[in-house]
Amino acid sequence: MAAVIQRVSTATTSEWTTFWSESDQATYFHSPEWADIWAQHTRGRVRPAPKLLTFSDGRQALLPLCFERRFGGLLSRYVSSPEATFGGWLTREPLTLSHAEKLFEWLMHAQGKSLVWRLNPYDELCFEAGRRHGVECRNDETYALPLGNDPDALFKNFKARCRTDIRKAREAGFEIGRAQTHQDWIDYHRVYQDSLRRWGNSEEEGYDRQLFDTLFARRSPHIQLWLARKGGQIVSGNVCFYAKHHVVYWLGATLEQHLSSGVAKLLMSEIIQDSCRQGYGWFDFNPSATLPGVKFFKEGFGARALPAPMVYVDTRLKQLARECAVRLRIEGAKPTLTPFPTAAGVSLSARPNPGFALSA
Repeated sequence: MAAVIQRVSTATTSEWTTFWSESDQATYFHSPEWADIWAQHTRGRVRPAPKLLTFSDGRQALLPLCFERRFGGLLSRYVSSPEATFGGWLTREPLTLSHAEKLFEWLMHAQGKSLVWRLNPYDELCFEAGRRHGVECRNDETYALPLGNDPDALFKNFKARCRTDIRKAREAGFEIGRAQTHQDWIDYHRVYQDSLRRWGNSEEEGYDRQLFDTLFARRSPHIQLWLARKGGQIVSGNVCFYAKHHVVYWLGATLEQHLSSGVAKLLMSEIIQDSCRQGYGWFDFNPSATLPGVKFFKEGFGARALPAPMVYVDTRLKQLARECAVRLRIEGAKPTLTPFPTAAGVSLSARPNPGFALSA
């Protein structure tokens, strides 16, 4: 007899932390820390709402949901993870496809409310359950690199042009290291603002200094700002997040006058090779917003595309409200939905992880 969902309860922060730290498919975006950062940054507009689901056979799954209040409550919704990052369930022990189908069905129907969910590329069962349910989604992808055991072998697999640019930047004397002080984060934010200008965005369209202050104040081993300096000045930086088997590059910026120097590639190479030495299984470059230049940059490191589709659930009333919002240019373009993709067949648990021994 197939297991059924027997009980649904609000998960405690302690339960969430335990499931996240023990789940083989977890990324940083599944963590209670990520949800809490956005609850703090939005002053409660984003609210953690995790659920613990217990099956009749005793197995459990934790859903790291958040609730977002939007447009005065009219377009409020649940998100599987804030900022359209990887979501889905966390488990402490393997589930079967039957369990995954029950979880998928619960997320799609039991809430009775709006849900936005970017699927976790490293959870094959979730993709199979979605296909069986005939769910439509907005196709998207991330780029990721399996790390293996040898940092030197990783470098040799980078594309020739990428290796050449890295050597050029190293010879130019750029210094690579992790941020240590609050001033480092402040200086990096200035580099980020310079990139916003270059991208054609106003400062209001990007992340404000307060978010960077919040990330620094965490003093978390799972949050690392990597920096490149020239003559003591910060010229490039990447914010990366660390989970059990997974490292993800979240936000990067480089001063315009140093774009042709290769420093961004040198910085990324050092982070990737360090992640390999630390024993992580995957380095994830995150979705590219369909920007060809960004994809070309990631492919230079040998990264491959993994499906990371978006699933949208809405009541009919909220569908109409969102359509009106589109016309008013509040929500942006309406997503084009397509059949569910096939999983890429990857696993986060391919290698043991020695822990979070991040050197200074």
